[in-house]
Amino acid sequence: MDTLHSLVQSLNKEEIRFYKLYTQRYATGAEGLGTRLFDLVRKETTDSDDQHIFEKLYSKSGDKNTFYRLKNRLQNDLCDALTMLHFDKHDVNELHRFMCVYNILYQKGKYELAYYFIRQAEKRALQTKNLELLDLIYADIVKLSNEIISINPEEYVAKQSENALQLNRMRQMDQVLAVLNYRIKVTQNFQKGNENLLKLVDKTVRDFAKDKSIGENRGFQIKIYRAISQAMVQKRRFRELETFLLKTYADFTEKGWFEKETHDVHLQMLVYIVNSYLMQKKYEGALQYAKLLGNEMAQFNKMLYDKYLFFYYNTLLIAYLNTDNNRALAVIDEFEHITRKSSNSYYEQFVHLNRAVLYFLMKKYTDAVRSIIKLYVNDHYKQADKSFKFNIETAEVIMQYESGDNSTVEKRIKQIKKSYKDLLRDETYRHERAVLDILQALALSGSKKPDAKTTKKINSAIDEMMDDKDMPSQVINYLPWLGPKVGLDPHKLEEGEKVEIK
Repeated sequence: MDTLHSLVQSLNKEEIRFYKLYTQRYATGAEGLGTRLFDLVRKETTDSDDQHIFEKLYSKSGDKNTFYRLKNRLQNDLCDALTMLHFDKHDVNELHRFMCVYNILYQKGKYELAYYFIRQAEKRALQTKNLELLDLIYADIVKLSNEIISINPEEYVAKQSENALQLNRMRQMDQVLAVLNYRIKVTQNFQKGNENLLKLVDKTVRDFAKDKSIGENRGFQIKIYRAISQAMVQKRRFRELETFLLKTYADFTEKGWFEKETHDVHLQMLVYIVNSYLMQKKYEGALQYAKLLGNEMAQFNKMLYDKYLFFYYNTLLIAYLNTDNNRALAVIDEFEHITRKSSNSYYEQFVHLNRAVLYFLMKKYTDAVRSIIKLYVNDHYKQADKSFKFNIETAEVIMQYESGDNSTVEKRIKQIKKSYKDLLRDETYRHERAVLDILQALALSGSKKPDAKTTKKINSAIDEMMDDKDMPSQVINYLPWLGPKVGLDPHKLEEGEKVEIK
């Protein structure tokens, strides 16, 4: 990897503009060669071609060493410009700035002034709980006490010792988490022998935490919960995640760890629990904890109510979509009423889309079409990804067909094939292509029962969809919609079985 090229390509517009201003005032570079080199490197989309750039800046017979010195100088100039631009934008950068000023003044023998700036660094480090830099700061102050008689080194030695204890504990926590994350990644089966998830956590803490109190530290347990939850979601190990989360939630509740300071953690954990149930199709459990989430959102004067509002209603909707369509529709109506004044176009899109799907499942096809057409004028939808729009419009054609409007079906299919011809050529969308062809054949025949040729197409599409383990989700699940048209049980199809309707 060419370091200079990577550095240049990483710059955003503000950083590029600042570098240009900086180089005009401070940076060196004979006849502006540094700026010319910068512009040439920016144009290279892959690692910069040194020979090509060298020939543009110098003649073919030029000195390559001069070119490499120019590259090094440009890299240094960029580092200086980035440092100046970002010094006051992040707490840790500001800390380093105070420490840098301290070192400059200390070397100049300006000890009183140096002491002022190192105390500023100490104040920032304490505010941001940066224990690593605080350790260095206390070491510098102890050293400075040799030059300033008013500094009592015993005070700072005591502070350094106390900080070292906290720092060592924090490092142990990070070490345990790193090992735990690694063990989770390489463990293939958490139900094998004694290596279930909970025992793996306990064993790792025992093996690597020399300070036994770490296991009972609330901050550490929160880190453990977050690390495992993210890992289990990535592995799609929702049964193990459910077991771990329920035990963790019970432990946190028993120890009184859920309070105002950890309210966000509390609500987030409930969302994880609900999702672990939903992914296993345990809808009663999901609803139980979703209702608990709704109650907890009202705590502390609803300080995080807006943040979790969508998660709450989305989980209710998913659960009721699979258990009670009328309740699901009531959830959509309630969410629309609550968010009416928010002017959030995403919420509006959520309402129209899910209402359309619900009406479709309830066989209210005309209402479904009306809802999805309302979606088309939504601001958020207008800016949506093309593939998302394609999925929506394919669903609309299915709704139009089921409503009995065959002429609109034929018209919309022509429009879709024209608007999304690039996607239709892509194998990723082969199922949508098959669905549109089937819809066209059904609309042209004018019959609800497919002829022999169309029946063959439908069976072929069903087989392909069932074989596709990575089939992306659809607005309308194609399998249970297609199955009854050729006498197949839609519920069994969703479970991966082809069974005729009895």
